[in-house]
Amino acid sequence: MIHEFTTKDMSDLLYNDLSTIQDNEGKTTEIALTTPTTESVFPCRILETPLETTNKTNNGIPILKTFQVSIEHWDNEQRFCMEMANRTDKQLQKRNFTRTNSSPIIFDQITKKYKFITNYEVHYNAIMNSFSCIK
Repeated sequence: MIHEFTTKDMSDLLYNDLSTIQDNEGKTTEIALTTPTTESVFPCRILETPLETTNKTNNGIPILKTFQVSIEHWDNEQRFCMEMANRTDKQLQKRNFTRTNSSPIIFDQITKKYKFITNYEVHYNAIMNSFSCIK
């Protein structure tokens, strides 16, 4: 039976996976779906809405999809943002996600925190109900 895996399913899966990542002190890092404010808890990760592309269909039913997602890593120091991104890499590699690129670290004037954005990609095979690396 073919399992229809949606953008919401991917978002929920990533949210659950990212919410288990711990920092150096063994504390779970906050995960959110919206841009942080001055009231937000830091450090935190922001999960952007995954982008979904249908690569192959069978009788109109998607059987091969590509998902792309951007994740923001927010903290007081640039080095901590990079450490958070490395932990994100390790967590998502368990699901065969590949980091495709990243952006320069930016200082946000409103929150007075640094932000490092990383982008990931994975293929989803509906017939096998599995994820595979893009390369």
